[in-house]
Amino acid sequence: MKSRFERRSFVDGSTVPKVVRTLRWLALLLGIAVVCVLIVKILTWDWMAVGDFGTLRLRTLDVGTSHTPLVGIYSRWGWNHPGPMLFMFMAPALRLTGGAGHGLLLGALAINVAAIASVTAVAKRAGNEMLALVALGTIVLCRALGTGELLDPWNPYALILALFTAFIAGWRALLGDRVAAVVFVVAASFAVQCHVEVALTVILLAAVVLGALGVRAIRGRASKHDRMTLALALGVGFVCWLPPIIEQFTASDGGNLRAIASFALHGGGDVNGWHDGARIVSWFLASPFNWLGGDLLVPKGGISIPIALVALVGATAWAAHRRYLSELAVCAVALLGVVTAFVACSRISGVAFPYLYRWVLAVAVVVWIAIGAVALRELRERFEWAQWSEAVLWAITSVLLIITLAQGPNLTALKGSDTALRKFDSLVEPTLAALRELPPPTLLTVTASGVDGSFAIDMLQRAPDEGLDVRFDSERAFIFGTQRTIDPARANSELVLAEGASRDTYINDPRYQLVGEFDPLSPEERSEYERLDAIDWSARTDGPTNPGDEYRRYRQLAEDFEYLAVFVSDQPLAPTGG
Repeated sequence: MKSRFERRSFVDGSTVPKVVRTLRWLALLLGIAVVCVLIVKILTWDWMAVGDFGTLRLRTLDVGTSHTPLVGIYSRWGWNHPGPMLFMFMAPALRLTGGAGHGLLLGALAINVAAIASVTAVAKRAGNEMLALVALGTIVLCRALGTGELLDPWNPYALILALFTAFIAGWRALLGDRVAAVVFVVAASFAVQCHVEVALTVILLAAVVLGALGVRAIRGRASKHDRMTLALALGVGFVCWLPPIIEQFTASDGGNLRAIASFALHGGGDVNGWHDGARIVSWFLASPFNWLGGDLLVPKGGISIPIALVALVGATAWAAHRRYLSELAVCAVALLGVVTAFVACSRISGVAFPYLYRWVLAVAVVVWIAIGAVALRELRERFEWAQWSEAVLWAITSVLLIITLAQGPNLTALKGSDTALRKFDSLVEPTLAALRELPPPTLLTVTASGVDGSFAIDMLQRAPDEGLDVRFDSERAFIFGTQRTIDPARANSELVLAEGASRDTYINDPRYQLVGEFDPLSPEERSEYERLDAIDWSARTDGPTNPGDEYRRYRQLAEDFEYLAVFVSDQPLAPTGG
């Protein structure tokens, strides 16, 4: 039996009121304007790819060469994230900008815009009202992350909109939508290849989606169509995963996927625990006001009341009772996201840094979309005035986009990574000059993997243009590629970047020559920094997950006022034990 809304044919595009059509176009134009503002910012910003961004740039430049990556960006646990799709998708923008650092920003924006376009295209196939609801959810997600994050190429951030797209596309794929199935496979593959933290969520969601497509292919009314959909999804998935599959079967060390599986089974030390997993996920589901302001640091304390989860369970039960099949499917996807997020956040190894659970925000937004879908369906079935729900959704979306344009992008995090290295500009030319005098190849040695590591990566990036052969030790091949590393015993010279107290080790060694040093701290500030640096912050309740005044002061001193000394040696390294 059709609802009054459907009997009035309001969803027919030919009878959509002018106000709805106008608001839809307004939202589209405002969204394009936001993207244009971000593009202008990118192209007028001489942004430096520092630290991990520098590593990402180097590996992205390898795409299309004999050193094309088969695995993803490195992990702190000694293996790589599953696949190279981030490098592949970044490569066109980086090439377009001549390899400049801001090419990574353009690549990140292109990836996120593609995710937004894909998720809205999939939602449109579910009807205009769902398009409006998903569009609103998308702008809410972008604002909570910060519009500047649309430019952030860091892999834990680059995956979030893709994961959101995978959830929405997965819902539609459950119902047999072929386009959604392809979008799901690509978006889900990209998300998990960026960062293994979302692996459980993606694997179980993929199992449900592909399993449902398999059942439809065998028992469905349109089995031929569903068989083609399943075959296409599997084929696209095979292409997405071909590089890591090749690496797995050709690697001499057991393969990267095997290393990830071993880590998942045996871990890397203490894990977060079920209480902390519940604390993190319940905070995201307690109230959208927790994260609408953009502060995604989950505070220490007890478990919050997950209001959104309670509402989702109610919406799921109501959709089942009323036989709202499409809405029931999106509720099921959202519930799967919640359960897997809880397990994943409970199994975080080591300190639960905020970037490791930031993706849970995408789950929270999907939960609210599922609740909204059931509520809108029920209103549409009962009340004629509900025909204006689409107009209201587009109006709210437009207002949020106008606010976003007025505020402009928040680029604080990206500016921080850029400016952290610029204060050492005075060391660049003396270091390059010293390197030109050294017999190649030159081994890069860092002492603390802080600013010394960032400066080393900067030297590694500059080396090809300067005609220099500078490399890290071979143990870092999984980070930079084998072509940028060397067995220390084969190096003919050495560049040492010494941070903090390690300066004394080299200043008293006659084999090393001091090229230059930088220390903006006063003796009192240096003493304060060394005292704070000696604290085991992982054991403190006011450490990285809940910063107190002391920790904030420590991070200020560590990030903004680091000491660096540059030494060179024109002698081969002495053999170990010699």
